[in-house]
Amino acid sequence: MEISLSNFTVAASSHADEGGDTFGEKTKPIAELNELGVHAKKHVGVGVSVREGVGADSVGVSVREGVDADSVGVFAGTDVVQSTHDKVIAGYWLVKAVLDVALNRGANKNKLFRGTGIFEDALEPDSLISIKQYHLLLTNVQSQTKGADVSFLLGSALAAQWLHSPMHVLQTCDTLEALLTHLVHQQTFRWCSIPLCQFQCFTTNHKVMLIPQSTVGGAKLAQFVSEVSFASIVALLKGIAKQRVSVSFNFTCARPKNIADFETHLGLKVAFNCPFNSMCIEKHALDESMSTPVIHSPNMVTDKELGRYRLFERYPLISLPDYVRCHVYQTISAHNMGSALPELAEKLAISPATLKRKLKEFNTSYRQLSEEVWRNYALVLLSVHKANNEQAARQMGINDLPNFRRTVKRLTGKTPSELRLSNV
Repeated sequence: MEISLSNFTVAASSHADEGGDTFGEKTKPIAELNELGVHAKKHVGVGVSVREGVGADSVGVSVREGVDADSVGVFAGTDVVQSTHDKVIAGYWLVKAVLDVALNRGANKNKLFRGTGIFEDALEPDSLISIKQYHLLLTNVQSQTKGADVSFLLGSALAAQWLHSPMHVLQTCDTLEALLTHLVHQQTFRWCSIPLCQFQCFTTNHKVMLIPQSTVGGAKLAQFVSEVSFASIVALLKGIAKQRVSVSFNFTCARPKNIADFETHLGLKVAFNCPFNSMCIEKHALDESMSTPVIHSPNMVTDKELGRYRLFERYPLISLPDYVRCHVYQTISAHNMGSALPELAEKLAISPATLKRKLKEFNTSYRQLSEEVWRNYALVLLSVHKANNEQAARQMGINDLPNFRRTVKRLTGKTPSELRLSNV
């Protein structure tokens, strides 16, 4: 079984000043945008480089020893968004999509923006908003709109903005695999499409499985954000690649009354009461070529404008919770079950107490994130791969079988035998 990472590796900070507790802005010259590594049909401007060697590991990077430090998306401590108040989200298109959906579903514009610190008349195409601002905006949308399909409509509306946002460069990808890789793993595109969700990629012999992980903790908005993200990816694949991709979805919730909304926006392959939320794509579908011509629109962001965006000046940035998850996955590869919080704090050039405080701002903790990582790993091993106890324990680096069973029960609420009976 191969467990995959989201194309980033934890690296030690190269700018550890004495204070270390304050996140400092970091800019990169536009020339470095070529490191995005988009496998392109032709060079169409900033953010795209023609690269021939997109390998078999494009969708997810396997956890293994000796990860190349020069690989795409290696993050130093200075590249981490350590506060929900840091403005890293390309807000113009996201806010526009929210208004398009919410106002048509009974929301009041003034109430939507209340408490967010977002002012519509001040938004420009290069405006950035913070994680906290966008999280509050979606919370207002969820509470003020009518209809159970708002999350799916919002996801589709977000995707509809792609041609007029920095994501238009993705139409130069050669294959669906390259497109999906950059949609869900490249932080630059993440911040202008699905900023409150990062996907963890797992691969089996026949499919790629994407499990959503929330940037901000808390169950209240988690399902809503997952539905928005799923609908957005489906619509983006269809809009950019101009083809319908066979995708299946699993949800932890019980079968809802509005099942028609799920099937309308996500397709007919939807299952409920599953061990985890996930999106699955058959591997053979990812090999399909994107033969569609590059579209140019009068309202499309030009290469010159793209170069001025603060979004790209601050590439790459990863949220603190995702950085922690990555670190935990690296401990899995080293078969280390112990806590690595002090080590991680050292990489970020902050104290363990400061790291705990910063994670609390994201409404989460190191323990919660660590257990989420181990839980997903155990669920995939047992419910997807149907590994026996010995195999799963060995993969998780647990030598004692009774301890393995207790760990799985604590993490998932079910025994290994019960998980193997799950239909995922």
